[in-house]
Amino acid sequence: MKPYLLLLLVLPSIGWSAPPEKILPKTLVLKPVAWYSQQAKAWHEETNRDNRNAQNWFNYYAASYFSMDTQVHLDQVVQSMSRAVPNSYEWWLVKGWNSGYQLDALPFLEKAYAMNPENPESYGLLQLFSELKLDAAGRESFSRELLVHAQLSPSLLSYSYNVLMSLEPSSILITEGESTTTPLFVLQDVMKIRNDVSILNLDLLANPSYLEKKFHALGLTLSGPVNAGNLRSALCALLPLANGGKQFYYALTVSKDNLSSIKENLYVVGLASVHSLTNFDNVAQIRKNLEKEFLLDYLRVDFNGESEDATGKVLSANYLLPLILLYESYQKEGKREQATALRQFIERIARDSGKEAVIANFLNGKSDEIPYVPFAMDIKSLEGKFHAVSDKIYAQASEVTNQQYNLFLNYLSTNALTQLYEKYKFDFSDYTEPALTLMKNYSADRNSNKKQKYFTQYPAVDISYEAAVAYCEWLTQQYNNSTEHKFKKVKFRLPSIDEWQIAAAAIKNPASWKLDDQKAEVRITEGPPAGKNVEKKVVSLSDPEILYPWFRYFRFRNTPVNQFGCYLGNFKAPDKGACPGINKKFKGVSADGWSMTSPVESYFPNDIGLSDMVGNVAEMTLEKGKACGGSWNHPPEESTMKSINPYTKPDAAIGFRVFMEIVEK
Repeated sequence: MKPYLLLLLVLPSIGWSAPPEKILPKTLVLKPVAWYSQQAKAWHEETNRDNRNAQNWFNYYAASYFSMDTQVHLDQVVQSMSRAVPNSYEWWLVKGWNSGYQLDALPFLEKAYAMNPENPESYGLLQLFSELKLDAAGRESFSRELLVHAQLSPSLLSYSYNVLMSLEPSSILITEGESTTTPLFVLQDVMKIRNDVSILNLDLLANPSYLEKKFHALGLTLSGPVNAGNLRSALCALLPLANGGKQFYYALTVSKDNLSSIKENLYVVGLASVHSLTNFDNVAQIRKNLEKEFLLDYLRVDFNGESEDATGKVLSANYLLPLILLYESYQKEGKREQATALRQFIERIARDSGKEAVIANFLNGKSDEIPYVPFAMDIKSLEGKFHAVSDKIYAQASEVTNQQYNLFLNYLSTNALTQLYEKYKFDFSDYTEPALTLMKNYSADRNSNKKQKYFTQYPAVDISYEAAVAYCEWLTQQYNNSTEHKFKKVKFRLPSIDEWQIAAAAIKNPASWKLDDQKAEVRITEGPPAGKNVEKKVVSLSDPEILYPWFRYFRFRNTPVNQFGCYLGNFKAPDKGACPGINKKFKGVSADGWSMTSPVESYFPNDIGLSDMVGNVAEMTLEKGKACGGSWNHPPEESTMKSINPYTKPDAAIGFRVFMEIVEK
């Protein structure tokens, strides 16, 4: 068998010694959380070098805030500012910013504005605080200042215009976050666009006084259990039920967690979703909006020469879902010319927003539809193999085994689905003897017993991406049509790269699905990993030294072996190693005890019960041609939680793990 080689492209990381960049408002640029975290460290160094520079402190606070740092740390920054740069413009501004959306914070912001009225850094907060006071004139004044001082990216204004144009007259739009609400107010206040729309921002509604006054002004009522812990999701779910005569829309930027309970009642109509308790022809509304209402030229031609981090450009990925729905409609109607033109537009947006691979997989076609026939399957046992990553996403404890995949092939064979069987069977076309016989024996469907397990519990390999997708779709059919299952409706599928990495790191219920955005508690030990004298601290997973799922034992975060020199995964290891007993017990194998794949769950699982998240076989993701985690044929440095391993065809080092998405509980 040919060794599986990976050419790594090493990108320069941002070191702490690199000059920090000014932290711009999120209405201008939108960077990854990890970038803000790195900048916070760099600006912290600047405050150490020049403790009396107020702008250093402002940028340090802004970067920390945008990196989703803890409130405790943000409070500490403000306290440090009070000692280093008291009564400065920046200190008053940060003091007001840090106090949250409470009217007690407004005097601090007003003090900052009075000291430096030409500095636009305060305008966004003062606009939102004017709304908090229900001061229409004040809101309009600061909206105008934001526009005059170019504090909104042109692409964000165009995007926000299309958000408003997604709505029917006199409707209510629920938003979340400052950067996607501020431009809507600017369009309404300065350009007088869609003033018939009422905007409810979930951040502002956390203020009880504002909520009461705003609801009274709009004639809204609210009934049901609402507390600080579930306020946002409760508002999203209960408002349309308690106010039946009004039409509620939700911006596509509202967190999915806040919409999970009403997911089945939401219909995408553009850059917003409408709430409806009955079936709704959203494709017709999408067609109307895209063909007649939206401004889309800015997506085709960059008139302003904006950077790729311009907020409107980052948000442009939200166009893809409504565009794809319309594309499918054109295809069904036989409108080939329109479908072709729209496909090109979709591909451009996907390329510009970094979604090219995912969209290409979708546009290039799905797997063949597999007819449903009831099949004897232990559904309870299947459910037990999945572990929760979030409320909606579960991951299988192990990679799919030969035994599991052969069940699928048996289904196709038993039901005379010959063409599908030939398409999805194990692919041995690249092998010659004696490897051909070895791999046929490895993948063979056998009845295992206590004395002879054969290779039934080894990971399934040498199957195509299309075959893995088809297996997931078959599993979905069987589960949803069974009579005894825990969840009403699920979808089994391959994970996205982000989902896979979060699962590998055992981050439960993540605030975002970006690994670099996560923080986790780790153990610092000098003796054995479970030693008594344990120091605990919280670290960022953007740390380039955090590589393996066992990183919570922090001294092992970047090594594939434990304190005894034993490998913690099945990698392409040297022929000999330090692990006691390996060389004596396992003659002719590598230092990790295996010459090729190992049985699934041969190594300790991660903190949510998932085994072999690195090593054994690289696991396919939704992006065709990209697998994660490395394998028995990848060296340890290419078999980390952050490794992305390319492939072009079925391979003995490539397998897959099924994820389960809960569609309806």
